[in-house]
Amino acid sequence: MSDVPASEPIMSYLESMMERLEQWVKEQQRIVNDLEAHGKVMETADRLTLLYSAQAMLGYIGRVLKDFESWLNNPLVTAVMPLDMLKRLESMLREVAVKFIQVDIDHTSEYRDLLAKYAKEGKVPEVMTLYIMQRGQQGGGEGGGRRRGGETPRFF
Repeated sequence: MSDVPASEPIMSYLESMMERLEQWVKEQQRIVNDLEAHGKVMETADRLTLLYSAQAMLGYIGRVLKDFESWLNNPLVTAVMPLDMLKRLESMLREVAVKFIQVDIDHTSEYRDLLAKYAKEGKVPEVMTLYIMQRGQQGGGEGGGRRRGGETPRFF
């Protein structure tokens, strides 16, 4: 890659691009600040509010993932990104991926343990009993909670 002297229109576009990126960063920081403040409110929230908030958090994560993927699919962005910047980015994203997967593992394990507690006590919440009975899976009957092909669904 060789650097060439830039014309006035090129410099003007570059400055405009930097301004858009600066605005993007400011908006993202505003969202971070809002979410951090939101966390304090969630300390006293009820179950439904916490559920909606968790779903909203996944929405934020999904939006950022989509935007970041679009960013990394833009050849104008990646063509000039130096190797050391790419190495740092890959490392940070891997760290985030591991942390996010760990959140899934921890939460799923905690939920599994909750189900084990219900099973040990022989008491299952009514909503779960109704769901299982409606699905015709009481006592592991026909279907036994499995999909065609024998694979176990991730969720009920």
